[in-house]
Amino acid sequence: MTRYARIVGAATCCLVLVWVAEAWQTPAAKPAPMDGSHAVSITDEDNGKDIDLTSGGTLIVKLKSNPSTGYSWVVAGDPSPLKLVKTAYRRNTASSKAAGAPGVQVLQFSAGSAGIATLQVIYRRAWEYNVPPAKTFGVRVKVR
Repeated sequence: MTRYARIVGAATCCLVLVWVAEAWQTPAAKPAPMDGSHAVSITDEDNGKDIDLTSGGTLIVKLKSNPSTGYSWVVAGDPSPLKLVKTAYRRNTASSKAAGAPGVQVLQFSAGSAGIATLQVIYRRAWEYNVPPAKTFGVRVKVR
């Protein structure tokens, strides 16, 4: 194999890896509400508030995060009747190319039945057990 062929092969491999990494980290479109129900989106500014949600609806929680520090948002306790469907991280578009730049962690919950949920999430490192969380976020959700 010639030197030129090896360089082209290595460059092609690198480009494919970069393309796959970008596609994997690109934020997905906003999730569509399930079966005619509606979605409610909340952020850091809604900490401590009461939220109304219909049964079968979706609650989307968007909180500032920086996973390069080891911290992530995790659900504390049982948020029934809410159920965590998925969690994802989205980089900020302004600083998306900077290594270690902050972004937003998105937690998506479904409301399976009527009731009142106390949703508490904490910002912590998974390996730190006897350390208080760096941040907390909580809302009271009325599912009707």
